[in-house]
Amino acid sequence: MPQFEADLKVFAKFSEKHGDRDVPAAGRYRHVVYGIVVESEFRLNSVDEVSVGASEGNSDVSIRVRFGSADYFRGKTDGLPEDLDDWIRHVVLADGSVYVKVDGVFETVISPDGRSVVCARLGNADQRSFEANLMNFVFSTALTLRGEEPLHATVLDLDGRAIGLLGCSGAGKSTLAAFLIAQGAELVTDDMLRLTFADTLAFAHYGPHRLKLFDEPAQRFLPGRVSDGHFNPLSGKIMIPPHDMVRPRREPLRLAALFCLDELHEQPASDAVFMRRLAGNDLLQTLTSSAMNKRYCAPERLMRQFRFAERLAHTLPVYALNYARRYTLLDRVGEEIRRLVHP
Repeated sequence: MPQFEADLKVFAKFSEKHGDRDVPAAGRYRHVVYGIVVESEFRLNSVDEVSVGASEGNSDVSIRVRFGSADYFRGKTDGLPEDLDDWIRHVVLADGSVYVKVDGVFETVISPDGRSVVCARLGNADQRSFEANLMNFVFSTALTLRGEEPLHATVLDLDGRAIGLLGCSGAGKSTLAAFLIAQGAELVTDDMLRLTFADTLAFAHYGPHRLKLFDEPAQRFLPGRVSDGHFNPLSGKIMIPPHDMVRPRREPLRLAALFCLDELHEQPASDAVFMRRLAGNDLLQTLTSSAMNKRYCAPERLMRQFRFAERLAHTLPVYALNYARRYTLLDRVGEEIRRLVHP
């Protein structure tokens, strides 16, 4: 039986026995992802695991992840409204914690300070899909509750300069990333960018080592990696380790620029590749539309997003990138990106 399944049965039995005390203390595994230490009751297979010595304290742990029983979640959600037309359920509870449920994958409660996560796997979700979606939805919510503004982005190390690709789902971020990786770039993070500042610099933190791709671009650009991939039914994409990890994925990388792929309906008819540096309202709109956990609409968050956009505007160039989505144009797109980040 896989270790994950064994852990799940142990904690489920504990939960049935102890009722309201159904959330045992986390601490079996520690991992580093997005520049933070996550302590969990189960191993996360796509991120670095760090050893936990007997003399180590707990002050460096940023998020603790624990299993909860069905009774625990029933107690948290009893009487809450439910939108049957929405594929994700996101509710801010009375105590400020956040309940998130994706049918057939997971449900979770994130504490108001973003430091404690109680979760359960639902339906027939396999370990890798459960893990990928948990880190995407839950960790972004936890970071938001902690006052950060993670972005929906794919980040690459392009010849020693980190660049981020923004855009709505389906805009082509992963396809462009796969093309650039096939040319020698390295993946930093996919789906979620945790961006932090130090003085006048912005830094990207490493996420899980996997890129989500539809089958066609995966076969076209990373054919040797497809056999190591895993289908994620929620996104309809294959999760692929795009290249061997050639360096430790701990220290953040300085970001050189962000590129926002314009909406598909605004594609130019020509073969031209258009770049335009964003500022003012255009920049604010781009960053807010690229935010993770957009369902969290607390009033203080809007002010925080204004401050985040203002600081980013003084720290990092953000460009609108517009081109017709044709494979034949990707060479030109790559040249334009390199021209801007390697002048």
